[in-house]
Amino acid sequence: MLLAVPLPGVPRLGAGSEIRVATPDLRVVYLALRVTDRGLAVIRPPRAFVPGQPVAVLVRVGRRVFVFPGRAARGDVVLFLPQGRASLKRILAEVYRLYWREDGPVFRSRERRREVPGAPRPGHRRRP
Repeated sequence: MLLAVPLPGVPRLGAGSEIRVATPDLRVVYLALRVTDRGLAVIRPPRAFVPGQPVAVLVRVGRRVFVFPGRAARGDVVLFLPQGRASLKRILAEVYRLYWREDGPVFRSRERRREVPGAPRPGHRRRP
């Protein structure tokens, strides 16, 4: 089972923080995301990577940059942290409340979404 623990040294991911998935030598960037007030936004179009291939995950918070080793997985990245193996998707969702979906240009954050009382939920129809 993959863990969902905070990234070592990264207390929170505020607006302007960036997350990049790259080759271990940092020459090729597969995915680049920026934290906004609305959630995660894609900085550049994602490039395909092969599941099982070694990657480096770079997290920039302010002027500090943290680098974590990992392996590409189908639709996710498995990080090798001191606590054990962890899922980048689960960490973003469960620890930082940022949700990574592959089907759109903006990745929503449930914590940052404003809900209007009495308004219908997306995809929900009111009965007349």
